Amino acid sequence: MATDHTDAYWPTAISVLAWCGSPGHDGSRGRGLKFLLDITGRHWKKEVGAPVAHDTSIPGWSWIADTHSWVEPTALAMCALRANGLVQHSRVLDGVRLLMDRQLPHGGWNYGNTRVFGSELHRAPESTGAALQALAGLVPSAEIRKSIDYLKTEARRVRTPIALGWSLLGLGAWGEAPKEAPDLILQTVERQQRYGAYDTSSLALVLLASAAPNGILEVRI
Repeated sequence: MATDHTDAYWPTAISVLAWCGSPGHDGSRGRGLKFLLDITGRHWKKEVGAPVAHDTSIPGWSWIADTHSWVEPTALAMCALRANGLVQHSRVLDGVRLLMDRQLPHGGWNYGNTRVFGSELHRAPESTGAALQALAGLVPSAEIRKSIDYLKTEARRVRTPIALGWSLLGLGAWGEAPKEAPDLILQTVERQQRYGAYDTSSLALVLLASAAPNGILEVRI
């Protein structure tokens, strides 16, 4: 969690990932892992006639305390657990169930709703990339093919660091990153000359996408 905002849980997964391979941070990494395994987002049995289509009973992870589970914090937590050898842990398997349940009918993911009052919501490249990274190697490719195809198109179109960074990481984890990925990254970085400097986390994500062409976990399909 964030020390200045103790209800913010999402930084924990990123910290655990950053501590991987750093023996000096084994204690912090262990405490972070325990925290991730002990917490869940709020979940409840879906009521008949509920306005949302997704299964609200599947436990995942939330952005902040005492809120519902959403796609990106669940994907980040799954990556952190997988990077520490917990790929078959029940929490990771629940995360798989949650992400597959939240996949949009036409492919892709957004923050975590599929249909509301019968209407399918829009998808987002950053959410889709994070979900694909978390799911890599855990589900058959046929089950996420629509999402991969959507993201392959979006990755060639978007030029913002967060959207492009997660798009390339998600596609790379499935061996589907576009060949022109280095040029797309360069074009995105160069846009700072027009729009101003990106923040550190945005630049770090683009750098990670450049350094990890097979995704964060180096999953090989």
